[in-house]
Amino acid sequence: MHHPQQKQPQKEIGKHKAIAAKGSPSTSLLLSLKNIDKQRILIGISLLCSAPATAAILSIIMALYSPIGLGILNKLQAAALGVLFLSIVPTVAAFVFYKKGIVDIEVSERKKRTPIYFISLGSQALATLVFNILSTKIMFVLSAAYVAVTLFILFINMKWKISAHAAGIAGPITSLCIVFGWSLLPLYLLLIPIFMLRLILKAHDIWQLIGGTAVSIIVTYFVYLTLL
Repeated sequence: MHHPQQKQPQKEIGKHKAIAAKGSPSTSLLLSLKNIDKQRILIGISLLCSAPATAAILSIIMALYSPIGLGILNKLQAAALGVLFLSIVPTVAAFVFYKKGIVDIEVSERKKRTPIYFISLGSQALATLVFNILSTKIMFVLSAAYVAVTLFILFINMKWKISAHAAGIAGPITSLCIVFGWSLLPLYLLLIPIFMLRLILKAHDIWQLIGGTAVSIIVTYFVYLTLL
């Protein structure tokens, strides 16, 4: 005897479809964890490309390989002082603010960047003074360029969140081109992944990135032109 198949209620079918569309709780959790891990990786890369990080690299390159004299310092001493004043002090300042809960790890809020900029500026100014006293010309000019760029970034940041990351890449590349030759111009292509990274992280818009790049290139060029 044939028994007609009972139809599943329409509401029940809709419920099952909704669950299938959302996926299981474990799947959602895995996707969330993957997104968190991706975000952490991107932030880690961003930190490695920050202005203090690139300042350390530039200090070492200039101290070890610059054709311009280092005065009474040897290469390692010049590199160590450059890394200390231009990289370590600003990094420690940002880290202390982060540990106190004042800022996030990337110092994302525009207004909260100001104290860190002032600390960085003071350390850069001290570096300029020390290198001038020690007649370490290339490191003196390098530090003076950082002072000038940071001053511009500081004042602009009071009204507009200009990109220090873009400035931290464009300025050092400009320095390298001036000292070692304009054959290094292709290094400016490194700005492309930096722009993409900061846009993905929603840290800046394109104009803030362009602004940081332009300010750093122009100011760095004129400082070197004037003092070197």
